[in-house]
Amino acid sequence: MKYLALLASAATAALAAPAVHEARQANTIIYPAGTYRHWVQSGEVVQDPQDQLLIVKNGNQAEETTTFVTFEFDQSTAGKTCELLFELWDRDVSTGTQELDVFTYSDPPNPRSFAPADVATLTAKSRDVHVGRIQVPKPGNATWIQSYQGWPRIPCPAGQLIGVEYVGAGDNVEVRWDIGVTGPRFSVQD
Repeated sequence: MKYLALLASAATAALAAPAVHEARQANTIIYPAGTYRHWVQSGEVVQDPQDQLLIVKNGNQAEETTTFVTFEFDQSTAGKTCELLFELWDRDVSTGTQELDVFTYSDPPNPRSFAPADVATLTAKSRDVHVGRIQVPKPGNATWIQSYQGWPRIPCPAGQLIGVEYVGAGDNVEVRWDIGVTGPRFSVQD
């Protein structure tokens, strides 16, 4: 009888141990603080453009758009690694080449203080470093087919607001995601 109690106790401890270990390894996800659709020809910028194509490249300059996304990293991310992820679900849109160039964005807008007057300062000149190209199947996770400067895994920029711009690659691309649900995000890894 004592043997059965000891065995039951050991089994309980063994089953509980992996759950504790898994909880320590769980990654934190950082979703975009702001999403902005940018018309290349006119310079128009729309914040939080729900239910619209976000990236369009089709040869008609008046319709072509890029999208830049901002992420806020709090101090808890200091000393950790962040990986830029991108996922589409079946209800999202990804057509044409399904390829996007990824750039850093040098002067991202703060989503809490964005105003229409800020549009004049949000130009293609804010596009900074080309960090790679991703293939974005629908549904599925993006694959980095080119990456530079250590991307998609970078030291977490603790205490900073950073911007990432997505630009259609190839002759014909259309991409839409459900802002705050699918699309880009960072995984914070210990």
